[in-house]
Amino acid sequence: MLNERTGRILSAAGAVVLALALFLTWYHIDRPAALGDPDTTGWQTFFRLRIAVLGGAVLILLSSLIRQTRPVLIGRTLLGLFVAILIVRRIIDPPELDYAVTPQVGVYIGALGAFAAAAGGLVDSGREVVEQRPDLAFWRSPAGELAAGPDAGDPAGASRRGAPPEAVNSTAEEI
Repeated sequence: MLNERTGRILSAAGAVVLALALFLTWYHIDRPAALGDPDTTGWQTFFRLRIAVLGGAVLILLSSLIRQTRPVLIGRTLLGLFVAILIVRRIIDPPELDYAVTPQVGVYIGALGAFAAAAGGLVDSGREVVEQRPDLAFWRSPAGELAAGPDAGDPAGASRRGAPPEAVNSTAEEI
């Protein structure tokens, strides 16, 4: 059902969106224009966070290009979740300034990119589990068919061993 590259593509796209989101507007600061630009990007606002987000995006992108082993898939998923948590923290708790700070679309796009990168790791991990344990794949067709039921000449299934007694077919007129 899922292509074997679906998770890789999702993670790579999430990493690119994550990196590009750093250059979008993350916050609007309610201050006079004479004091500076009221809109600020993620790159301008956070020194350490921008390094973590950009480094995470690069590592996620690289992990989607190399051979997909279990540690790579788990690492990509956890790294995407870690970066997403860092960004969501900044949505919930924006930087404190003398003026009101309002989160803007860039910070949400960054969080979405990080969650997409983590989801790509989960998709590939799930596909790997299903390849090893096909009985867990509820969306696939059954591996085999059940045996045929009793044929029309044997409606009660009497030919089956240990079959229940034949049901009585009665109506009120018979009584």
